[in-house]
Amino acid sequence: MDLVKELMTAFEQADISKMKIEMEGIKLELEKATAPVAPTAPVMPVNTPAAPMPAVPASEEKAAGTEVKSPLVGTFYDAPSPEAQPFVKVGDQVAQGDTLCIIEAMKVMNEIKAPCDGTIASISAHSEDLVEYDQTLMVIA
Repeated sequence: MDLVKELMTAFEQADISKMKIEMEGIKLELEKATAPVAPTAPVMPVNTPAAPMPAVPASEEKAAGTEVKSPLVGTFYDAPSPEAQPFVKVGDQVAQGDTLCIIEAMKVMNEIKAPCDGTIASISAHSEDLVEYDQTLMVIA
């Protein structure tokens, strides 16, 4: 019994949390109760003033006019072939029904026509961009 008391004293002083001993038909298993971990206070985000937003360059401002939106998801092409000139450029005059670009979807080339007469005010997509349904491709002013 003295050996068990010595082992328990040694276990309490040791920097271990669990111990198992088997000798001469006796099994001794000791385990220290772990102190409950104090809950930590939730970390609240500190409200810091937002950095001032840089002024939007004039070229990225949304142009006023009729938006030409993609009718489907696909790849935007601004020209009929890689070597060809683009269908339209910013500043070009277009008439209703003129081809503005091509959206390729599932190997089908879909020409996107001008919905109205006007001047191309901005073009938001670049050739070979993946465009989403209803994404603004260009604006006709």
